[in-house]
Amino acid sequence: MPKMKVVYNEDGDLISCLEPGKAADQMRHYLNWTLDRIPIDIYESHSALPDVCFYNSKVGEVLGQRMIEELNAYVKEHPWDRASVGKPPFNQARISRGLQLIFQEGADPLDLHVEVMHRRGVKLLAEMRMGDTHQRNFDLTDPLVPQFAADHPEYVIKRPDKITSVALDYSFAQVREYRMAILREMAEEHEVDGLCLNFMRWAKYFERDKGREKAPIMTEFVGQIHRMLDEAAKKRGCGRLMLGVRVLSTINECFGAGLDVSAWIKRGYVDYVTVCEHNCSWPALNVEAVVSATEGTDCEIYGQMGDMIGGAWQGKPEPEERGIAKAPFWSGYTGMLNTPEEARAIAHNLYSWGAKGIGLWNIPNNFNSFGVGKSGRLPGQQDRILSWITEVIDTERVQAGKRRYHYVPIYKRDYHGADRNYKYLESLRSQHGEFKGKTLYFNEGLTGVRQAYPFRIADGRNGEPLRGTLRFRILHCLDQDRFDVDINGTSIAPNHLSRKADANDPELPWTWVEMDLANCPQLQGDNKLGLTWQSRVDHGLNVPYMEELDITVEPSS
Repeated sequence: MPKMKVVYNEDGDLISCLEPGKAADQMRHYLNWTLDRIPIDIYESHSALPDVCFYNSKVGEVLGQRMIEELNAYVKEHPWDRASVGKPPFNQARISRGLQLIFQEGADPLDLHVEVMHRRGVKLLAEMRMGDTHQRNFDLTDPLVPQFAADHPEYVIKRPDKITSVALDYSFAQVREYRMAILREMAEEHEVDGLCLNFMRWAKYFERDKGREKAPIMTEFVGQIHRMLDEAAKKRGCGRLMLGVRVLSTINECFGAGLDVSAWIKRGYVDYVTVCEHNCSWPALNVEAVVSATEGTDCEIYGQMGDMIGGAWQGKPEPEERGIAKAPFWSGYTGMLNTPEEARAIAHNLYSWGAKGIGLWNIPNNFNSFGVGKSGRLPGQQDRILSWITEVIDTERVQAGKRRYHYVPIYKRDYHGADRNYKYLESLRSQHGEFKGKTLYFNEGLTGVRQAYPFRIADGRNGEPLRGTLRFRILHCLDQDRFDVDINGTSIAPNHLSRKADANDPELPWTWVEMDLANCPQLQGDNKLGLTWQSRVDHGLNVPYMEELDITVEPSS
């Protein structure tokens, strides 16, 4: 089978499911259950957050260790309740309790991962999330707030807009030294095959707008970690220890956060880079910029994929009927879950632009042997998740199956807003600075003005004929509204377009516009759907807009 590389990231939440007297065996069972279903090459075990640890650390702070009695009491008072999942300290209290149960059995979560993975021939990397800020303030009653940060407020990133930050500034040598001590402990004291540095979650490392000028600091730190791993390998008497990284989806976003990823690659510091969109699988994920930096190196580039594909926007419009690929607990695009057709299209784009594999993200939340998660207990969810994963890791399956390139605005509104103190809090801009998933508004003053909706599709770029459909939805669009359509500047004849209006929701009527791909002009990989609003209909306060593009390519016969 032409299988691509599979990197699997686990976030540690499943420790919360363990039971007294059998915690270690339950962890082993979960890991083996996963490996029985997914052919994983590299398993990233979430181990440090970055100052709070999910293993029995002697140099870092173990999650919940300073408030064990309070968290245990909380667990007794708050039985499992889906409505409470994700609300502090529900998850943290249960993870803390799970860690205690493993420790009481004389085991360690990181060592259990190593034991199972090595027995199954899988590389195990201990992951540190380099700037995670699930905590939202410096309240020490939150177990995610590290004592180190509370003791050293002088190391906290300063923000000119006065929003309270909880991330620490890597400009300070003390911050780097403390985190290096945790990384060294994981590499030297545990039989891991290396480390993964997760820079995607949440990408706050320096003062706002100083990332570019301070990028050399992080480059030197990554180099120090690389050299430390060489030293740890010699100390343990083993072969080379790997260094993998998860980074942001564009070079511009990376530089904005102070990450000169291409320099890390060219200097030989990293063995693989997983390019990540924030939490979502997205067809236009850009991998080629870092792929170009790998020339003459052994570094491999992977593209991140997860089960969510619709971004953070909740509310209208609701996506069309998606069956079990719609999370019932979320509204709007946020509830869109991956399907084999959509996943194949994303994988086809990633592989076509140079990715050597898939970096799976947040899959254990719903795909696990414990049957827990936001959708994990619902019928069919685990089979659905496994079905799309099985498709994307096999290039022949990607080519042989239907591919659905489905674009929606993944950053339509602020995600968590000031609570998460992201660098950017602006509609349509990612948390790290890029505009993605465009929305075209047809305001009255833009009548007659061409607007372009960018989209990436690997199919058709080499001139091959395509079978399938291209369609898009315009909201607040009426039967009498008129507009011109083009693809990459080539006009589409009106008789090649069909329209279907839906006014079942009087507050938000829409029109689907569809064309046969046989009538589509030459596609070129990165394309633009041009729309020129010509209508003179008075829509009052309801400005028409377009933000969803859906292209389905049938497999070649």
